[in-house]
Amino acid sequence: DLEHLSTSQLNQRALSILKTQTAIDSVCFPETMNKTLVINAPRFFSLTWNIIKGWIDPRTAGKIELISNRKNWEARLRELVDVDQLPSDYGGKGIATTETLASDVPEGVLKQKHELVHVRTSGSSSVEVPKGGSLHVTVFTRSQTEVTISIVDETNKSKVYAEGVSVKHTGGSGDNDNPTSVVITKEHIQGPVNAKIKIQSKGGRFSTAGNYMVACNIY
Repeated sequence: DLEHLSTSQLNQRALSILKTQTAIDSVCFPETMNKTLVINAPRFFSLTWNIIKGWIDPRTAGKIELISNRKNWEARLRELVDVDQLPSDYGGKGIATTETLASDVPEGVLKQKHELVHVRTSGSSSVEVPKGGSLHVTVFTRSQTEVTISIVDETNKSKVYAEGVSVKHTGGSGDNDNPTSVVITKEHIQGPVNAKIKIQSKGGRFSTAGNYMVACNIY
């Protein structure tokens, strides 16, 4: 599912990972794929797909379908998957993928939300914390552009839970180097609250800060 994919995410590093992974798959797992659907592909992805397709065995590439229109890919998925097994957010009657992912959480965590926020000059992510729950926020990035992150109450913006926390990648740029992680909440934020995580770049007005993974755990 390529919904929300941006051109900035298809950088040299991402393509290098794709190329390596397709090479590994062709050697270690040949002829194991029946069908793959790539859905919600933006228009620009067709050019990238022409590059990726050149790395894949022709027989495997022939099993991959790109479908952008929701009505068309829902119909195609129902042809391939029993409707009771197909998640409801993909046109079926099965358990939604968001519920499945939320159920696979660490002990003590009621719910998780992970959102990749692409930041030019600013960006944000929102999460609802129920009564009796508490929120813990960590941000991961490989961007070397410094940003500041604040958390406010979306319905009462004068209520600030974290302010001006600096986030910038300080590690290496190799494929095996981990991203930098910064805990934004020194103390858990108690619910009920509609929390908004605000990201503000400290780079130039014409520069792009990069991508930031906002990881929210609700206890």
